[in-house]
Amino acid sequence: MSGAIVTGLGMFGVSAASALPLPGPVGVNGGGPRNVAPMRVVSGHAYEDGRGSYGESASVTVNGLRVRTGPGATRAVLGLVYEGQRVKLIGARQDGRGQLWHRVTLKRASAGGLPRGFKGWVSAAYLY
Repeated sequence: MSGAIVTGLGMFGVSAASALPLPGPVGVNGGGPRNVAPMRVVSGHAYEDGRGSYGESASVTVNGLRVRTGPGATRAVLGLVYEGQRVKLIGARQDGRGQLWHRVTLKRASAGGLPRGFKGWVSAAYLY
């Protein structure tokens, strides 16, 4: 029997309430947060420098990503989106913990019950 000690590493600043990550190294297949460049605000719209801009599309990297009423893990859940689903980025904000959230619109209906064109907030850590 080995004397090794196993420790839990957690999700490194990403709320577990946002989604259940898939196995893999940090930043791959939703395994945790990616390096996120600072945001800037232009004419009332938030843009993320270096990883997605207002009006671009992104893919969901996990199954069961919660779409929320606002930026933050304490906001109400409106429905779910699933791995591979494409969303359009329409805004971004950081919550009080510094986690980046994107306001998105769905490009098609989700298997989680949300219609095409629905708008809500998702954690940027689970978009690619």
